[in-house]
Formats: sequence, structure tokens, C-alpha cells
Amino acid sequence: MRLNVIFRDSIDPQIFARFAEGQNWAFQGTYPAVESAPAEMVWATPAGVGLHLIEDAALDLIYLSIENYSIKGTSPEAVRSTLNSVTGEFDTIPTQELIDLYYAEPDWNARVLALMMIAAAAGEDFAPGICQVIKHGIRFDQPDVRKAAAIASMYAPWPDLKDAISAAANSDSDEQVRDLASMALINFK
Repeated sequence: MRLNVIFRDSIDPQIFARFAEGQNWAFQGTYPAVESAPAEMVWATPAGVGLHLIEDAALDLIYLSIENYSIKGTSPEAVRSTLNSVTGEFDTIPTQELIDLYYAEPDWNARVLALMMIAAAAGEDFAPGICQVIKHGIRFDQPDVRKAAAIASMYAPWPDLKDAISAAANSDSDEQVRDLASMALINFK
């Protein structure tokens, strides 16, 4: 189980680190970015919930991933409690609000930003609303929105997206969109 939490405003990792220390979460380490993974700061709660503060240069965002960290499995209640601690301290954006923002924005630059946050919000489980936004974005008339949708699909390689991403990889009018969509297809099973 993994929940990704998007902060409404940019967050200073040191402020989050002080918050985590105040919660008595055990600091696990800082991991620099590598070609295949973004930079992370990691904590574990006493109940076995993992918190990964992710600084994702590809999305130009810092977001939090809350994960079942225990080999035996952490209860959903422990994950929910950890989430409640974070949302009680920091202003976060629910996924549905991000989806609504994408559709409400007439400005394509704002849609690109919404798609980056939606990509970060995508968890392990299929989310129909996120899937629909990415499908809409990959067919949008502005190439930068299509590029953002192709990037977002890399974070949500769900079977329902494969045909739309494959079509973009094969026939989009923009070479960068085709390239990004082709890269995204590697993640699809």
C-alpha cells in the first residue's frame, strides 16, 4: 500500500524533518538522486509505516509517499493515522482537487503543472480519475500538455493507458511527445 501526498505549497525538507523528529519517527537516511530514482529522505514510524519525502526533479516537485514499511504488513489504520498527522500539519491537495484543477484551467501552462502534480499523486492502485486526465492530456492540442501527459503516464503505467500512450508514441505530430511516449511504454506491462 502506498499513498502519495501532494503539498499545496513547496515544502522545505528541513521543516518536514523537524516535524518528523517531533513525531518520533526514526530517520532512515537521505538518498541522492540517481538516473533511475529521485532524491529521498526516509523515516519509519514505530508502527512500521514508511515516509519518503521525494524531491523529484523530473516533475519539479517535492511530495511525500507514505508506505506500508513492515514485512508483516502494517495495518491500514496505522497508514491512515500517519497520513492524518501529515495533513494536520501541512496543507495538502487531495487528488480529486488536482483532477478538477486540470479540467478547470483554460491556461495550458496550468494544465502542465496540474499534470505534474497528478503524476506525483498516482499511487500503486489504478485511479480512474487520474487515468482519464492523462488520456485527455495525451490528446490535448498543445504539445507541452501532451508531453506532461506522457511523463505522467510513466508514474501510472496502468493497462488502461497503454493504447493512448502507444498511439502518441507512434503518431504524435511532435517529436518530443513521441519520444516521451515511447520511453513511457517501457514501464507498461
